[in-house]
Amino acid sequence: MSNSDLRQRAESLIRLHEAHDAAKADLDEAYADAASSGYTKAVLRKAIKVHTLSADKRAKYDSDQTDLEVYLAEIEGREAAE
Repeated sequence: MSNSDLRQRAESLIRLHEAHDAAKADLDEAYADAASSGYTKAVLRKAIKVHTLSADKRAKYDSDQTDLEVYLAEIEGREAAE
């Protein structure tokens, strides 16, 4: 472990953080643009998150959503959507 090794690693990490910050700013701008077109940012974020899940995680998510709908329907005294 040398000082130059640490310096190189730190500089690389700094560049990555700068790229991350720039990407976050771009994402924020894109979501703001979508919101100005009438989309709900929170729902859009959730839809994108679900869309990018792996197949296993997506199956679990879908199963949980089905269970949620059944539970809500029972609590609210209505039939669950098919």
